[in-house]
Amino acid sequence: MKTTIFHHFSKIAALVVALCAACGASAQNYPIGIVSHQDSMRYVQFGLVANIADSYANGVQFSPITNMSAAPFRGIQLSAISNIAMGVEKGIQLGGALNVSSGYMRGIQLAAANYADSLNGSQIGLINVALAHPRGWQVGIVNVTRDTLAHKIGLVNINAKTTIDYMFSAGSSTKFNAAVRYRNRSTYNILGAGTHYMGLDRDFSGAIYYRIGQYFHLTPRLTLSGDVGFYHIETFQHKADKPERLYSIQARINADYQLGKYLGAFVSVGYGDTRYYSHNRHYRNRPLIEAGLTIRHQRSQPQDIFDIRRNDDDIMDRTDSIMALPLKPKPWRAAVEATGINVFVHCFDRFVLGEEFAKTTLNSIGHNIRNGFVWDNDQFSTNLFAHPYHGNLYYNAARSNGLNFWQSAPYSFFGSLMWEVAGEKEPPAINDLIATTMGGICIGEVTHRVSDIILDDRAYGFPRFLREAAATIINPIKGLNRIITGEAWRVRSTHYLHHDREAFPLDCSISVGDRYLADNGAIFRGEHNPYVNLFMEYGDAMDGENHNKPYDFFSAEVTFGLSKNQPIINSLHILGRLWSAPFNWGKSMDVEFGIYQHFNYYDSKPVKNGSDLTPYRISEAASVGPGVIVGFPKVGALTRLEQRIFLSGILLGGTKSDYFNVIDRDYNMGSGYSIKAKTHMEIGRFGRFILNVHYFRIFTWKGYENKDLSTIDPLYLNAQGDKGNARLLVVSPMIEIDLPKRWSLLMASSFFERQTHYKYYADVKAKTFEVRAGLTYHF
Repeated sequence: MKTTIFHHFSKIAALVVALCAACGASAQNYPIGIVSHQDSMRYVQFGLVANIADSYANGVQFSPITNMSAAPFRGIQLSAISNIAMGVEKGIQLGGALNVSSGYMRGIQLAAANYADSLNGSQIGLINVALAHPRGWQVGIVNVTRDTLAHKIGLVNINAKTTIDYMFSAGSSTKFNAAVRYRNRSTYNILGAGTHYMGLDRDFSGAIYYRIGQYFHLTPRLTLSGDVGFYHIETFQHKADKPERLYSIQARINADYQLGKYLGAFVSVGYGDTRYYSHNRHYRNRPLIEAGLTIRHQRSQPQDIFDIRRNDDDIMDRTDSIMALPLKPKPWRAAVEATGINVFVHCFDRFVLGEEFAKTTLNSIGHNIRNGFVWDNDQFSTNLFAHPYHGNLYYNAARSNGLNFWQSAPYSFFGSLMWEVAGEKEPPAINDLIATTMGGICIGEVTHRVSDIILDDRAYGFPRFLREAAATIINPIKGLNRIITGEAWRVRSTHYLHHDREAFPLDCSISVGDRYLADNGAIFRGEHNPYVNLFMEYGDAMDGENHNKPYDFFSAEVTFGLSKNQPIINSLHILGRLWSAPFNWGKSMDVEFGIYQHFNYYDSKPVKNGSDLTPYRISEAASVGPGVIVGFPKVGALTRLEQRIFLSGILLGGTKSDYFNVIDRDYNMGSGYSIKAKTHMEIGRFGRFILNVHYFRIFTWKGYENKDLSTIDPLYLNAQGDKGNARLLVVSPMIEIDLPKRWSLLMASSFFERQTHYKYYADVKAKTFEVRAGLTYHF
């Protein structure tokens, strides 16, 4: 059997964790290490997680995760994910996902995506970007340069003078087409998709296509063009007399007329030859006709798009007189409120909903105490999202009563313990206790700080009501306490702000658009649904020396799926810094080493009208570990270049099971570790590119072997799931192209791969992906 890259990556990851546990080290000033750092790198540098060279780099850097050089690099950078250098004088960057040369690139870049400020060599990859391109070649799917001197070989070649049109049409081959056309000096390329391929399926069929051609101006507004295209056609038929997929070669002659500055119209005639993929058998030939509209993309001026964005945000002067005074700690009131939360939920379940599990007695409480904890069988969203959210209520009962982070944390634990023992008749669950405690702390501190951002005690009237209502929705317990104490309507002229924007800067955005979720990795067999994404980065990732309380820096991102068929909470990702300190690794880089808490949640359901396969389901509910954040200096057009690497131990995680199905549970729970990497690039006023790679390894230790499931009470099965382990890889690239007035065009995707080894069943491998497109507004 052919060995996959995924398999190699998992073995390397296991070795990383083993050595980290054995060594207990974070970085060494030696050529070999877990994170190998050298001021002057010569010959060979090997880092199990990362290599960092500061003032001089000449040789070979090899790392499974990432290589970084703060000086111009000479030699070879080889990594499974990313390579970053402040220029490559003579060398090769060979990466699995991304290569970055922030400076002059003299050599070869080979990866899925390549970036260079000035290219004097070759870029080979799916996406290649070079700002200046005096000499060299780009070979890939999409090639982008700022000048027009580049040598490019690709399906789409873009420079500063490329005209981009969005095309919408209908015709005799498909009912509706949407495409993007890239026009250069005399040639053009078209990438598009169409629905309802004629003559195949009255319900639905589709095609994706690529066309290349040449055009001529007859008048300033009228152009005549000819092209040839390749169409891949999915019929969604599983019948013997109908093909599942076809391909078509189509030639066309087109006439375009520009109606105005942005709007145009076109008509096309041509001929298509459609064939089976198998044995190239003929299916059908016929003439084609098509007509539609074009909308021209308004691009920024070429000389401006890579300039540094001016920061026109209003920065509030920080004075002691405007910040709210700290609350006096009230631990006993916090304990009463945490108990009250359990009493309220219990009474609602028992007397309003009439739930059997809530009809507790002293005997049931004693039984729970005597029989200890089990692994329960609630559904995925209940155990690994709802319970952590419930824990945030206990936590904020303390936080909103003046207690700090560490003082509030035990309230999540004891609030959960109280509920597990006395709140319900079912046996207490160890997974609930872990998820409610750790997840509750994580979500609780984020909601505490986000609600502080909204509050402003200067406001009054309806604006004040909106602020208080929004803060209460985010943090119900804080809102309740402000109502009880009268702070919700008390107007102040001093000490009115609860968040210091100068000390803790914010990066907030909201994205809306369409998400396509593939069924079992099929290009056309999937479903579309609208989504809303909220993102916040709070504080300064590199300022742990001055602001080092827990969660003085965190990032939080949540995606809502607006579809009846998919969960409303599609994903939730939180990274919170518990402690950090700067590392003095030379003058060229800012390096921050710290301990971080992680909460990650991915959820989906089988695609509508598709197979029964769940596309993905991953949880990291309780996880803590070390991390390194490296900030590179501004060079050329890159206004921000940052690499983050995290290694964490997972106390409680979860993933889809292919066999376990008891009560509401179809997933395995367990513990393990995760490795994460994030590369963030800001390219002046053009936009940004972000690459996230998450790898999870979750071991299910406690199975249900030697148990007769037909006779045992499922409440007392006490199994984590199917005994075995799962490797989970999520690769998520994202690109944003800035538009006027804080808007940007968003294009993103996520690729999911799962390999689950079962001790008593056949192993399972699964792959799928999702694609998102939309608009983002940056606050």
